[in-house]
Amino acid sequence: MKMKELEAATGIGRETIRYYIREGLLPEPVRPKRNVAAYGKEHVRRLNLIRRLQQERHLPLSVIKTIVTSEVVEAPSQGFERLIGLEVALGPLLAEGRNLSPMRIEDLSEKTGLDLKEIRAFAASGFIFIDHREDGDWLNQRNVRLIELIAEARRLGFTPDIGYTVDSYDIYVQMTDWMARRAVVGFYSRLGDKLDQPEAAKLGVEGIRFLNEVLPIMVIERIVRMVEQISASGGELPSIEGDE
Repeated sequence: MKMKELEAATGIGRETIRYYIREGLLPEPVRPKRNVAAYGKEHVRRLNLIRRLQQERHLPLSVIKTIVTSEVVEAPSQGFERLIGLEVALGPLLAEGRNLSPMRIEDLSEKTGLDLKEIRAFAASGFIFIDHREDGDWLNQRNVRLIELIAEARRLGFTPDIGYTVDSYDIYVQMTDWMARRAVVGFYSRLGDKLDQPEAAKLGVEGIRFLNEVLPIMVIERIVRMVEQISASGGELPSIEGDE
């Protein structure tokens, strides 16, 4: 179908559709000829889903993009939609029994001694996420703790002077993005049509707590064994796949 037909089928204007394509929320159209674009059922389905997520769940485009571009949307429609907005239910459960609170980035900068520009650089790298509100830029309790940990690491000696810059934390962003995506997609795909939202939230929190304990132990075990291997080899460092 042509752009005009796609507009008619979804009630969404062409400028918005083009914006969604540029931002990766919609796939590129088929282009049989120069200046000719053909749209299909997938474009209609995604546009309708985007509009529904905006109107019914009031989700930001960043979250919607993750939903519509992941394999989660291939799960049974009814089950998947029952869990849309699950993050709202997860928040209070994860905060139970903890003294956690959001903080303005200016206040956190003053508290930790990290320069405001550097905190924003950590956000630009994906290490933390900034919530943009009408009254300023905030970090939620988890992101506040991440910046506090960076400040603590600096005081212990892991400073930019010896190479521990914002860029040096990119590997953690890549690793956690991959793990989080696999965990979330697996959860939705397996349970999307089996649990209602309260049950899914409780199970999801238990899964997060499980990972929170298992992953650090696994990392520490591997680090210790790798250090042992380096000592046994007389100081030969292992190769890192992908490094030059």
